[in-house]
Parts: sequence; structure tokens; C-alpha cells
Amino acid sequence: MTDEQRLISDYLARRDVDDLTAPVDVIVLMGSAVLESIAVTADAYHRGITRHILVSGGIGHSTEHLYQAVRRSHPAIATTGRPEAHVIADILRNEYAVPAEALAIEDRSTNCGENAAYSRELTAQRDRVPGGLVETFLLVQDPTMQRRTHACFDRAYADRPGTRLLSYAPLIPWLGPAGASAGPGQPVIWPAARFTSLLLGEIRRLHDTPTGYGPRGANHIDHIDIPTPVLTAYHHLAATHQALIRPAGA
Repeated sequence: MTDEQRLISDYLARRDVDDLTAPVDVIVLMGSAVLESIAVTADAYHRGITRHILVSGGIGHSTEHLYQAVRRSHPAIATTGRPEAHVIADILRNEYAVPAEALAIEDRSTNCGENAAYSRELTAQRDRVPGGLVETFLLVQDPTMQRRTHACFDRAYADRPGTRLLSYAPLIPWLGPAGASAGPGQPVIWPAARFTSLLLGEIRRLHDTPTGYGPRGANHIDHIDIPTPVLTAYHHLAATHQALIRPAGA
């Protein structure tokens, strides 16, 4: 992994806590092809970090990547045509022994903004969990999308004073010769070219310009001050990988 890729990747893989030890009211687990997020969430549940998991994800443009990952790692789980949240909930129940009563399902969302908006609707309907109000949410997402997802939740919960949103990327990507993974010797999650394309696309989305998702662009998220070193790394990486740059909405 180049210095530019590492800097951008580490920035996107937002972690507000160093480890999962403090209790939270709900873990919101977003659908993605990064199946490590399921294992991290299940482990947190079994260690008593939370008693409630909200699984969020419908069918979107990247759902096929989830299907492929599940077919490789969990072949007994049905995939095709099913919302991401249902596939992941099956894995949590059948492979990780998380009881059905611990799970809530949001199965309409097709992007990060809808993950946040529909999760907000669902938690408004289920405003209390045993023991009190739902106040602390832990967000678990594909690490390349963790920071943008958090920004979407910030906007969705802006009218709910006292809500605490924490992010925990399930892994910090490591880029080897074959692609990016959870670390040396681990299965490839993203081929190298796709990983670089994702890094470039995320910075374009977060950057508050007419082509981004901020108020001066699509206005899906609030303004984010991207650190200057990250922007500099983005421009250097983009200059050498023009063919991998996709439109911000792609």
C-alpha cells in the first residue's frame, strides 16, 4: 500500500473507540461485502457490549458483492434476490448464535443516506429498549464507507439531542499484491484496482464541492473538513489513477 492509499484508507476507516468494551444501546450493522463486520458485531453481542442489533440494508448496486462473499464463506445461507439485512441476519442467527429477539431489521435502504434515514425511522418507532431510551449507537460499516456513513447518521439524528453516535470500522484495510484484506495472509476483500477506486470515490463524495455529497453539491451530508494531508494524498493518487476515478454518484 502506498503512503497515499494508507493515509486515505485510515481516514475513511473511522474508529471513535480503540476497542469495543464500553456498553452501547444498539449496534447498527450496515450491509456490505465486508463479512468481518458481522463477526465483530456478533462478538460484541456475546461479550455483552449490546443486547440489540439493528441490521440495515436492502438491495443496492453493490449487493451482488455481498452475495458473492456470502456464497464463498457461508454457502448454506440463501442470497439471490434477498435484501442484505435478511442475509446478514441469517448469518448472525445461524452461524453466530445471535438470538432473533436481539435483532431488528431495516431492509429498504439502497445507500448510506437511506441506511441512516430508515434506521432513524425504525428507532423512532422503537424508542425504548429494556432499561431506558436508545441513546448510544455504534455504527459498523465497510471501512471504506465508515466515515461517510457516520456523516449520514449525523444528519439523520440531528433533531435528537442527547444521541451519541460512535463509529467502529470492523477492520483497517491492508493492501498486498493481490488486493486489500484484513491483514497479511487473510482473504482478499477488494482487488487492488477496485480498492483504489473506492478510496478515490469516497474522498470525492466527502469533499464539499459541486461534485460531492456536501451542501455545495448533492447535499446528502453536512460539510466535512477533510484534513489537508488527506486531500493532498487524494490529489496525488488521483493523478496516477485517472482511469479509476468514477463519478461521485456512482
